Amino acid sequence: MEELPVTAVGLKVNDGVVLGSERRLSYGGYVLSKQAKKVNKIGKFVIAGTGIYGDLQTLTRIMNVEIKYYEITNGRPISVKAAAKLLSVILYQYKVMPFISEILFGGVDQVGPQLYVLDPIGSLIEDSYAAVGSGARIAIGVLESEYRNDMSLEQASELVVKSIKASIERDVTSGDGIDIAIIDKNGNYKDSFIPY
Repeated sequence: MEELPVTAVGLKVNDGVVLGSERRLSYGGYVLSKQAKKVNKIGKFVIAGTGIYGDLQTLTRIMNVEIKYYEITNGRPISVKAAAKLLSVILYQYKVMPFISEILFGGVDQVGPQLYVLDPIGSLIEDSYAAVGSGARIAIGVLESEYRNDMSLEQASELVVKSIKASIERDVTSGDGIDIAIIDKNGNYKDSFIPY
């Protein structure tokens, strides 16, 4: 399968999860936008992805509705693993005409910080760190050389930014700033934009 344009990176540490992505939206060698936010909050979770931007937006909307429906129906919050499995099932249901996306999904619950990687047809893999998209080969090298699960959230954020900056330097479909989302071990959400 051809690599999907854009670069998204995620990692989990003892204190939470950090996901990030650059903002360039490109298609067929053209830059369509420099303001495409590809890291979004869904309930108490965060999603980042690569691929067709409209597919990412649609999946985010579907997941927002499904998570709210689950929580209203069951009278309790959905776990990170259950939400990731729900996303996996949604992706698999569309396997004939799949959402063209690679997704990182993270959150924190009573089990602790969790990070999942999903492909266009719903394969679900839990991991400590991951990079997807056209700049993933470069970003993963940075992550592998510096990742530790006992990093602080500030150090983890700096590593996500460093890995995305490395991919921006070498991948023409990536660029135009970096969005970062953090969920700490208490479930608090924080996001920021870093011009680059």
